[in-house]
Amino acid sequence: MNTRTAACTALLIAAATACGSNTSSDDGKAPTTAAKPTSTVAKPKALAIGAGRHWSDTDLDGSHISATTSVISYTQPAKVDLPDALADFPDPTWAILEVKVCADATSTNVIVAQSPWTLGYPDDTRIQAPGVSGAGIPKPEYPVEGTAVRPGTCLRGKITFSMAKGTRPDRIIYGPGGRAPVTWTVPKA
Repeated sequence: MNTRTAACTALLIAAATACGSNTSSDDGKAPTTAAKPTSTVAKPKALAIGAGRHWSDTDLDGSHISATTSVISYTQPAKVDLPDALADFPDPTWAILEVKVCADATSTNVIVAQSPWTLGYPDDTRIQAPGVSGAGIPKPEYPVEGTAVRPGTCLRGKITFSMAKGTRPDRIIYGPGGRAPVTWTVPKA
């Protein structure tokens, strides 16, 4: 029996728009050029599938926490034995993301779960890891809820995503709270 321990696939839409002003200049004449933004946000370079990113931080209790997070593979379309009712889309396409986290030997326990993993699309929308586990999910499953990875050990598993037929993400995002997100490029179909 399949269980769902977190919200099903959700879409998050991030829209950024620039606003301009049509104010006159001090001499009463309309400005001749449009205002340009004074700063831009540079996107960090996305990693290739198979690459890992080492990170280090101070945990909530003040202890040292560090690990390497990797995307092992991305498969779409993927064959899964799940009812379409588990997807938020009619006649969905399924994808399997395989990930791995290795806690450094000098780290405290690293807590891992599906929730920091999302798939991003070219239009800046995202779908969240669905939090699905049980029969029909490809093995080994990545934990739905927080699971400790002890210092000097690793945890690897698969996360199953559903999406609208005919769509394909362009990036995989690992964004745990309080840290800068890490991205990987999804290969073209």
